[in-house]
Amino acid sequence: MGDFVSNVARLLDEAKTKEFNLGLQQGLQQGLQQGIRESQIKIAKKMILKGAQDEEIAELTELDIE
Repeated sequence: MGDFVSNVARLLDEAKTKEFNLGLQQGLQQGLQQGIRESQIKIAKKMILKGAQDEEIAELTELDIE
């Protein structure tokens, strides 16, 4: 009986670790995407100040013209 309980506890720990790692990976990916988006917007603002055309800004920053 003791081995069974130990195995169940180990499996639960492994499942929790996998869930934690998945959540961490998803959070890192979202943070990276947000950082890229903020960079694109920052570059677009600078381009606007320099007089760049909307189409050029969209092409170089990969942002949509809204």
